[in-house]
Amino acid sequence: MTEPLWRRCAAPALLVLIVILFYWKLTLTTQYSWMESPDVAYLLLPWFQFQAVQWHHGAFPLWDPTGFAGQTLFGQAQPGAAYPPNWLLYLSPLYHGIIRERALDWYYVLIRCLAAVNCYALCRGLGRSRMASVLGGCVFALGGFIANITWPEKVNGAVWAPLVLLYLFRAISSEPGGDDASSRTWSNAALSGFFLGVTWLGGHHEAALFLSLAVIVMWACSKRVWLAALSLVVAGLAGGFQTIPLLEYGARAARWIGLPNDPLSAGQTVPYTNHMQYSLKPISLFAVFLPHMDDDPSNPFVGIVALSLAVLGAILAWRERRVRWLAALALGGILFALGGNSIFHGVMYAVVPLVDKARSPSMALSLLALGLAPLAAFGLDALALPSSFRWSQRAGRVLAGMAVLMAAVSLVLYLVKVEPAISDNRLMITALCAILGSALLASWRANSISARAGGVAAVALILFELANVTTYWLPHKSLDATRNAYLRRFSEHTDIAAFLRGVGGEPARIEYDDQVIPYNFGDWFGLNASGLDTFTAYLASVPVDLWQLNLFSERGQDFLGIKYYLGKTPNPLLHRDQREVFQGSSGVKVFENLSAYPRAWAVHEAIALPAGMAARDALNSPQFDPLRTAFVRAGPPPKLEQCDSTGDSVRMPLHAENSVRITAHLACRGMVVLTDSWFPGWRASVDGRAVPIDEVDGAVRGVTVDTGDHVVEMSYRPWSVILGGAMSLFAVALVVLIRRREHKN
Repeated sequence: MTEPLWRRCAAPALLVLIVILFYWKLTLTTQYSWMESPDVAYLLLPWFQFQAVQWHHGAFPLWDPTGFAGQTLFGQAQPGAAYPPNWLLYLSPLYHGIIRERALDWYYVLIRCLAAVNCYALCRGLGRSRMASVLGGCVFALGGFIANITWPEKVNGAVWAPLVLLYLFRAISSEPGGDDASSRTWSNAALSGFFLGVTWLGGHHEAALFLSLAVIVMWACSKRVWLAALSLVVAGLAGGFQTIPLLEYGARAARWIGLPNDPLSAGQTVPYTNHMQYSLKPISLFAVFLPHMDDDPSNPFVGIVALSLAVLGAILAWRERRVRWLAALALGGILFALGGNSIFHGVMYAVVPLVDKARSPSMALSLLALGLAPLAAFGLDALALPSSFRWSQRAGRVLAGMAVLMAAVSLVLYLVKVEPAISDNRLMITALCAILGSALLASWRANSISARAGGVAAVALILFELANVTTYWLPHKSLDATRNAYLRRFSEHTDIAAFLRGVGGEPARIEYDDQVIPYNFGDWFGLNASGLDTFTAYLASVPVDLWQLNLFSERGQDFLGIKYYLGKTPNPLLHRDQREVFQGSSGVKVFENLSAYPRAWAVHEAIALPAGMAARDALNSPQFDPLRTAFVRAGPPPKLEQCDSTGDSVRMPLHAENSVRITAHLACRGMVVLTDSWFPGWRASVDGRAVPIDEVDGAVRGVTVDTGDHVVEMSYRPWSVILGGAMSLFAVALVVLIRRREHKN
């Protein structure tokens, strides 16, 4: 008999409610914030704001004009432009043009709701009871990697991992669905691959890469070659919307990794010392059950109760193959996360492609969480079996012993007035949970509590323990001033933004002192026709061709059209006098550079870059005048005409997110130069006729224009995004086709 829909949905709905109430600080009050960290506040939040504004103006944001002369959003990956759930955030109502903080809070919580429901589905697919599956969902979503990583782009991929595992298990085994599951082997393999591809859409490559490596190993051990091939092909197709633009950009970008020799180009290997820096410290293994071991953002904490249940689940259900896989996954995640302290990570770094690009081995703790949560569900179900008596008794004794030990240590440290070296006063919470867990196991063995009541008590105990770590760190907006130093910076410069928007004339580029304005000013305050376009940016990468120019010289600043500088003192890169034109209430001043080049101009001479000469040397040469001559480094230069160019007129009435419009009157055939970064995907037309865009002066755009009046339009229509989107849609169609075909058979 088919189970009623309401009954099947009741437990997942309860789980969603649990997650929402667990994050009561974000969902039921407005007193706390999760965004008080430099990367989230200064980088990610402005990205969200920029994309939300574009969505509300009916544009699909592909290109960010602010930051190092413009960058592709899809290619950078971290903005999450290719991740459909993010689009719902961007479409949420704005408040005076600003993305609402409440929407961001719910976005953060709903990510965890999705993780909990997906893990619940995995646990149910593994044959676990509803109560045990709810417990597994809580452990996965409210503890470990998912709960303690604040960067949404890193978490978004990991939340789909349980579904990858669910359908992979179904594809390589007839369990738990019996004949029905085995009859849909191909569609299960396709679905596993599809969700693996979805993990790549989230915005960051590390968790997706580590999961992909684990899946490849599991398929290799299953020896089901054709199923593995189908699954991995579907994964490649499904992730194409993000991976194809990422590959295109990555091959042309330099990346900052926090080392003195930054940034590194795609062809350079990330030094292993960088991986060691972001590895899990061996002492942090205790952080799986002890709160506040260190300040590592990849905190693996799941609590002593969940850990005990997971160990019991692994021991008591070891004969089941999938349990062994879960245990191996958890152990593999730990061994990889240890990075510099693990020879296994070192060998993979040296041998396996792309592993060197994942410079934070500690992110492999996502695999630990993926293995531990279902094992905890196995442990809860196993307690109802008579065979569990002996192991339950041993676990109870261990928990009781640890409770006594931790309580004694806490008391001694308190009496001698010594701050605990391995934890803070929440060590007593762990001790309390350990003794309560021991008592719960004893009650279970004595049959003095029902299975349902015991399950409820176990879930409640886990929630109590997790809440002392997962939401404990959230700073209070008004009472914790030292930890609320980031978001308040955004309101300090609104008067400067208003002044710059009100400046008439051609769009002008802006540079600013990132010590006084540390966030992405241009993304936050938006781009419009009046020219609020910044060059400075808090970014992880930049196109190599642009970076290799001498950007931070007097010639470089003039060439890029940097007309305004925001800071307490004038632009230190310009040696000439600069005119102060405005001072904001924060004390930040606006200085005007009267020698800045226009954003677009015309030249009537194009030459080839001399052999052996670097673009930056040519641009810096006193003999080279960029306002009269352009050089190209690839292919023959276009044929231009030299004439009296005093009558030339070049204006740029539109400089938007994905398009540019320039009006030009030329006395004879010439080239219109725009100092926005050249990148594949930009297309140009002159009076509606398609023309090529040349990469000129090392890194910017040039379009050849004939004599007379013309309209030059440039639009960003990248083949990489179009192809990647088509691949992802084809993956959806392929999965549906395979599933329907097997269902008919």
